[in-house]
Amino acid sequence: MGRLIQRFSQDEYNRVLDEHSAKSRGLSQTACESILVNNSASYEQAKNGAYVYLHHDGNVKGAIRGSREKYTELLNSFMATQKSPQDCIRYLESLGFSYGQAKTAVYNYRLDKGLIRR
Repeated sequence: MGRLIQRFSQDEYNRVLDEHSAKSRGLSQTACESILVNNSASYEQAKNGAYVYLHHDGNVKGAIRGSREKYTELLNSFMATQKSPQDCIRYLESLGFSYGQAKTAVYNYRLDKGLIRR
């Protein structure tokens, strides 16, 4: 069914998962990851692609842009050092940032604050 992933992009992951009727069949995160891995994605690509597909309707484009300083300001006001990474990501998404923007911003913020190591 279908063809292997040609370009490693969210649009391509969406195409493959749509070919397998993943949403209409109510497939789980794990099932979607397996489909993507079976179609040549790495585990990490599959995990991220399936998550965005299932939880963000396949949309990775943010309506707004932010600088590292802006993310830091927003996360400081949210008291992010006392919150889980997922809570911080959801907070930034609620402000209009894409999942990818929020994930990267939270990772960099936690790295800068010494909450994680490289």
